[in-house]
Amino acid sequence: MRRLPPELADAARTSTHPAEVAVALESGGINDRVAHLRYATPDVFTLADAAVRDARDLPRAEPEADPPPVHAGIGASRWFAARGPLYAVPALIALALLPAGDQVESALLLGGLALSWALGYGVTSMAWSYVGALDLPAARRFLRRAILAGTAGSTLVAVVAVFGSLIWTTTMQVTLWTVALLVGQTVYLLSAAALLMTGHEARLAIALVPAAAGAVLGALDGRIAAPLTGPGQTAHGPEVIWLAVSVVLAFGLAMVATRGGARPRQPLPRVIVGNAGLQVVYGLMVSMLVLHPALFELTVLNYESLPLSVTLAALPLVLGMGVAEILLRDHRRRSARLLEAAHSTAEFARAMRRELLAAHLKFAGSLLAMTVVLGALGALLFGLDDARYVLLGLDYALLGTAIFGAMVLNLLGRIETVLLTCGIAAAVLVAVHVVADRTVSDLTAIIWQTGVAAVLLVAHSVLVHRQAALPVAHR
Repeated sequence: MRRLPPELADAARTSTHPAEVAVALESGGINDRVAHLRYATPDVFTLADAAVRDARDLPRAEPEADPPPVHAGIGASRWFAARGPLYAVPALIALALLPAGDQVESALLLGGLALSWALGYGVTSMAWSYVGALDLPAARRFLRRAILAGTAGSTLVAVVAVFGSLIWTTTMQVTLWTVALLVGQTVYLLSAAALLMTGHEARLAIALVPAAAGAVLGALDGRIAAPLTGPGQTAHGPEVIWLAVSVVLAFGLAMVATRGGARPRQPLPRVIVGNAGLQVVYGLMVSMLVLHPALFELTVLNYESLPLSVTLAALPLVLGMGVAEILLRDHRRRSARLLEAAHSTAEFARAMRRELLAAHLKFAGSLLAMTVVLGALGALLFGLDDARYVLLGLDYALLGTAIFGAMVLNLLGRIETVLLTCGIAAAVLVAVHVVADRTVSDLTAIIWQTGVAAVLLVAHSVLVHRQAALPVAHR
């Protein structure tokens, strides 16, 4: 192999990783074609590896780079694997809070849940940017301010929404309890995001103990069993007090976890803020897809209510989000090892494609297994023998895997593509709401959503396959 020019050889001598050398070679006009014709190597990465090997015996112009600092954050806690149950416990507690007897209150709570869900996506995205910049004090400061601002904002929005519903509707179920529930779910979601971002899964589990205990006591007293037999009025009784204790605990523990905040060492680029806005839109679309059966039930009078259909069918998906985070964390670690071991972009792309396929299969298998197990438990404990539950379970299994594909595409930096696919899926479901009337049965609506979820899964699978197998061109 011909020797590199002195300035490029010096880049190999002063760099800390072959990837840096590859960047220097490309900036010096050496692309894959030149590397092949002039230096008899397949591509720039192979040439960079060879240059680093040749420079090992030469004196270095600067010391080896220090390893990145170890910080306590996401994935650093030994409780990381408990995230699935932590996500699922609030869903189980929702069994005691179903306002099945009043559509206005249901609409307010579902709308508030969707907005809070989306806000959590944006807050997490911004906090991740500070963590990625190794500015943990700034991340803690941002999380604390987000919780406080979210609490104030949700209170204002909740009061306006409740006041408006009392003026423009005939409902009598919307009360101060509704305001408390709307604010509480926002405070809890933001507090939970802060605790998870700072690696305090154990503290979040402690905060959920009162709400879980209240739900168990309510079940023993028969207050939760009532909605299982059909729609009816749900009393805001002692279970809400237990839930309020959990929300206050989560808020207090989040304030403790975000102590030690400081101003950012340097401001984040505007593109980071814009990306957080995209994440908010993405979270809103995901919530619309997940909550579609409940939204359809509210807007289409012919839809026969399936008691607890959303909660029971979506519970495996909620548990699966913990599995998804574990798989994506492991994928990040394996990707770094694959990058170090690969000798070309094509080899790295093939390895990445195999890794992502394995991750998808693991997630789909775990989600399907949880759907079967929880469905069997629902049939045994509550006598849920309606065949529509089977179709809803399949629907959420397909939708959950499609959402996992969206998470992978988001990880690969394709948030705009995810917004396009999820936006089309959400628009199709909204169109169903617009054209549906009393002649549209509930079974037809479920089949329609299952079809949309299947198409979304295929689209995301194809996109992940292409993005993972697309080498970066150095030309």
